[in-house]
Order: sequence, then C-alpha cells, then structure tokens
Amino acid sequence: MHELVCQFLEKHTNPATRQAYRLDLERFEQLTNMPISSLWHISKPEAVVVLQNFCQALSDRHEKPRTISRRVATVKSLVRFAYMQGCCAWLPTGLLHKIAPIAQPASALSADDCNTLLQVPNPETLIGKRDYALLCLLLEGRFGRSSLCGLNVGDVPKLEGLSQRTREAIADWLSHRDDLVDHAPLFIALDRHHWGHRLTGQAIYLLLNQMAKQAGLTQTISFRSFRRTQPNDLSLSQPDSVVCQSALTPTALANPHADLLTALLADRRSPNTKRAYAKDLRYFFHAMYHQPPHPQLVEQFLALDRFQAIALVLQYKAQMIQQGLKEATVNRRLSALKSLVQFANKLGHCQWSLQEIQGEPVQAYRDTTGIAPAGIKAMLAVPDRQTRSGKRDYAILRLLWDNALRRQEVVGANVADFDPQRRTLAIRGKGKGSQQTLISLSLPTNEAIAQWLAELQVLDLSAPANPLFIALDPAHLGHRLTGTAIYQLVQTAAQSAGITKIMSPHRIRHSAITAALDATNGNVRKVQKLSRHKRLDTLMIYDDNRANLQGEVSSLLSELI
Repeated sequence: MHELVCQFLEKHTNPATRQAYRLDLERFEQLTNMPISSLWHISKPEAVVVLQNFCQALSDRHEKPRTISRRVATVKSLVRFAYMQGCCAWLPTGLLHKIAPIAQPASALSADDCNTLLQVPNPETLIGKRDYALLCLLLEGRFGRSSLCGLNVGDVPKLEGLSQRTREAIADWLSHRDDLVDHAPLFIALDRHHWGHRLTGQAIYLLLNQMAKQAGLTQTISFRSFRRTQPNDLSLSQPDSVVCQSALTPTALANPHADLLTALLADRRSPNTKRAYAKDLRYFFHAMYHQPPHPQLVEQFLALDRFQAIALVLQYKAQMIQQGLKEATVNRRLSALKSLVQFANKLGHCQWSLQEIQGEPVQAYRDTTGIAPAGIKAMLAVPDRQTRSGKRDYAILRLLWDNALRRQEVVGANVADFDPQRRTLAIRGKGKGSQQTLISLSLPTNEAIAQWLAELQVLDLSAPANPLFIALDPAHLGHRLTGTAIYQLVQTAAQSAGITKIMSPHRIRHSAITAALDATNGNVRKVQKLSRHKRLDTLMIYDDNRANLQGEVSSLLSELI
C-alpha cells in the first residue's frame, strides 16, 4: 500500500475506523482497477469521472446508498489528506454531492419521541447541559447541520423567537463555560484531546443517535429529522416575546443568591485559571457532599460556622493526602476553595475565611537543568520541513527554544501578532491578562515562522485574527492548536531524536534558560529579559542548579579528610 495511504490510516486512533477506511480503499482499487495513489496525479475532472464509475460499480452490486456515500467520503478524506501533505494539487470540495446517490429522507419525529429524547441528557453534568441545549435548539426546527455547527456565543442574543425553555437551556450551558467571547463556538467538544474545539456535524450526528438509542427509539436520527418536526405541538416552543420587568433590574439586586461559583469564575481573566478552579471545586463538592456544585449547595457550605467549615476542609485535605496526591495538587485544590470563600466573604455571604488551613510544603523548581543544546538540535532535525506539518512543527520548536516561550504563549499567538519585517512577535505572557509583550525573534525563527505563514496563505487561513498555529487534520483544520497538541509534538520529536529524558514544552524552556546562563556566564539580569520571570530569585535557582554549588562544596569537604 502507498506510504501516504498508510500515514492516512495510522492517524486515526480508532481501530474500527482504520479497518473501515482500509476496506473502502481496497474496494475502490478492486472496482476501478487503479491504485488509489493515482487519484492525486490526475486532474479534478478526471477524478470526477473515476468516482462516478466507482459509484456505478457499487450500485450495480446493490450496495445501499448510505454505504456508497461512505465509501466515496473515505476516498475524499484521503485526497484531502494528500492535499494537506502537498501531494495533490486540488481539493475534493464539492465532489460528494455531485456523485453520491441520494438516500431516503429521514422521517419526522413525533412529539412523544422529542419529549423522550429530552429526558436523556443528565442535567447534573456539563455534557448533559450541552446536549440538552443542543436538543432544544434542534427542536426549534430551523437549524441545519452547517448553521447549528457554525453558531458562536455572540450569535445567541441575535436568535429571535426562541422559546423560554430553549433560552434557559442555553443560558445554563453557557454559565458553565469559561471562554465566553463572541467568536467562541456555541457548542464545543468536551473530551480531553479536543476540549474547546467546535463540535463538528459528524460529532453531533453520532451524539443524536447515541441519545436516540438510550431513549429506545428505533429510527435513525439526523438533522433533517428535526427540521421535519413541527414544533408547534411541543411544550418547549412557546415564544418568549414579552420582556420581563425584572430583566431591567441589575442581576446582583434582582437575585441576592446568585450563583457564587459562576461569579467567581467570571472574575478570573485566564481561561486556564477558570477551568482549573471549576475542576478543583467540583472535586471538593463531590468528595464532601457527593454531588456536583450548584448554587444551593455552595450556599449550604458557606452557611457553616467557622469551626465547622475548617473541620470539613481539614477532613478533605486528609482525604487527598490519604489518596496519595502530590503536594502541589493538594495546595492547588485548597487554593481554589480559599478563593471561593474569600470571594463570598467580600460579597457578604459568609463571615469567616480559610486562612488557618495550611498548605503542604513544596520545593519549587526542583529540576531546571533540561537537556543540552545538542539534544535540542537533534529535536529540530526531526520535522520534515518539506511538508506543511513539518514547517509548522519546526517553527514551534524554534520558538520554544530561541525565546524560551511557554506553550500557552505559543498557542495564544495570532497571525497579526507576527511582524516578519521587524522580526517581532507579540505574546500574551503569564499573569499579564490580555496585555501583550513584544519579543524579538532570531533570524532562523523569523524565517521558520514566515515559511509557515506562507502555508497558511495557501490554505486561505492567514487573516490577521486567525490563530498563528493551527491543527492540520481534516476534522479540525483551522482550529487553534491546543497546549496538549504542543506537548505531544515535543514528546514525539524527543522520542524520534532518541532522547530518553521525558520532555515537555516547559522542559525546553528550562533547557533554554540554563543554556543562556551558561552562554552569558551567569548574567541573570540579561537572561531575565529572555525568561520574563518577575522575580530575580527564580533565576537564581536556575543559576544555582546549573553551577551545582552543593556538589562543589561536597567535593571540597571530601578532600578535607
């Protein structure tokens, strides 16, 4: 099988998906008598003819329309992958609707089926809140696949004629989000690897059929099933046409028992801080109250007197220590809880604090040595700079090393932040909020980013507001690269370079700072401009670890006896 086809199959982690794709591609070669790799060596009109003949051959063998559409979609995905790798000169956009047969239209859902579906999502979980809001919007009967997937947070106020139930469901879902900017997608993936990415049409399709199966529905559910459903018979579609007078009253006055947890998260600027606080507070309430936090439960906790609250938190700390959690993890969870109590104290919801709760002693910056520059050089040789993904990965690795950037500083950069003429990049540093810091780039790094930017221009994704570093897989093409993706990129490069030490983006930062101290003979003030540490004491730890002063003194003592 062609090497590019093997790469296409291997990038799918699900064994069932790989097997289905492999069978579809083998079926193509069997019926067309041509290798699949020849598709990206012919013109697009010629490819249309080939795929039409392929569809006709499948139809002659009495394969179902849905199966034919899936096989053609597999071929399309492979050609799109070949295009992304620079092996094909054309994109397969628009081929499927010209070629694939039309399947039977989906039947409409009855009112009973709709109400049964609405009972499936668990309102106590974040996924359940998202799925319930998604179902309510679909049952409005006016959203197709592309329009629903393309909705952003800023579009919600513009949606007119929604029922009160739908508005409340969307508001409940958004109240648990920590990325509420207008351009953020309304519905996002919640799995670990794709957290925050826009939910795709295929993902929603699978989600709907999974809920239909749980609801005991036998028919296949699609977007068209909802569009054919008449919402007038459903209790949820009673338009909210009258503005309530209480809506003119500020929230803090209209509801003195507002959700304190939501208000606390809204008071934090960093999305990472919001996500960490929400997760750590969920751990506390699950551990001590055996349920996720909600406004009434938070008020119940804050209604305890000072000694009851301290006893409860000390019991929680003891549980974490017994579970074997690291000191830093224990301290972080306690810090989130202290922040909630301090915030509530400011608003008059409690009269005590948790300052008496002591954290665990932690030694900061234990190992700052990283690896030698020779190891970084070997990692930089790993990306294939003739490919699109190789150019992106090389530019990221150069930024991590030459400028000692943190991974969030890399993924947060936009196209407009890069100035190739002045050789600068504007980054949003740690603890700086939305304020940007201008950093200078070395010649190799500037050239590497410029070459990657040329690839973005080919993809028509180089608008100033677009992310500078994006995902290149077909399912998430154009989405901002995540911190997890940067972490995996570094690990893959380190393993390919034969480095045995566990590497991460921050380990490269440690390596760069240590190498800079070596190159400047320990000039911490000069290196502070590179590392952007607020406190010079932090750099002194790097310098002490680099010089290994303890080992030097130990050797002197050993020579005295």
